[in-house]
Amino acid sequence: MLAEIATMGTVFTLSVADQNGAETVDHIEGGWELLVERATTELARIDAVFSTYRSDSEVSRWRRGERGVCSDDLDEVISLCETARDLSDGYFDPWAVPGGFDPSGLVKGWAAERVLGMMVTAGVSEAVVNGGGDIAIHSDTPINVGIRHPHHADRLCGVVQTNTAVATSGLYERGCHVVNPFGGELGAFAATVVGAPLYLADALATAVIAGGMRVLERIGQEGSFRGLLITHDETMHALPGTVLSLADLQGSQGLPEGSLN
Repeated sequence: MLAEIATMGTVFTLSVADQNGAETVDHIEGGWELLVERATTELARIDAVFSTYRSDSEVSRWRRGERGVCSDDLDEVISLCETARDLSDGYFDPWAVPGGFDPSGLVKGWAAERVLGMMVTAGVSEAVVNGGGDIAIHSDTPINVGIRHPHHADRLCGVVQTNTAVATSGLYERGCHVVNPFGGELGAFAATVVGAPLYLADALATAVIAGGMRVLERIGQEGSFRGLLITHDETMHALPGTVLSLADLQGSQGLPEGSLN
């Protein structure tokens, strides 16, 4: 079973399957339609808090210096952004973007994980939430995720395998929306980070765009994440164990496709 929810400037895709890969919703508490309705409401609420395009959002009001607008959600995301900034050696820095604090590089993954948590609580045993290429997975067995080539829309640049999360960031769909906090050119044209939590993978993928190989190597030192980047000249660099080989792919199926956005 699959549902699509257009929100937060992208499309969130919710899908469920049983352990044999067959789609089933019989065991979901309240039924599939109610679950999708609850997910839609939650994503709309998150957008109302964090959208930098809405003048009445909490983030926009907080950026203007208004008092009494910092909710528990905003407090949590600010703290998570500080963690991501430290882990990326400052290359993910929502405070360094024009206009003031902008957590967009972390919030989409954070939102996808919240929806996945709702699905698991409702009784879903196998679930995937894809928020515009940021993918949260709940599965006993790893699945293959095809990574779209940023320079060739009809090709994959590789396939990664995980049962946790995959985050992507790139410049070709939305243009140059990433800022290098230290100035100078960006370090990559596209990046993918594999590992949980998704909100942190999401932020680190943005940091790899900003800092390139320096940040990718920093991620590798942590041990919890794998990743790859593609440069403007189409060269791909991947940490060991990130991309499946042709032998690994024999007889396997690539689901779903992570678009670099």
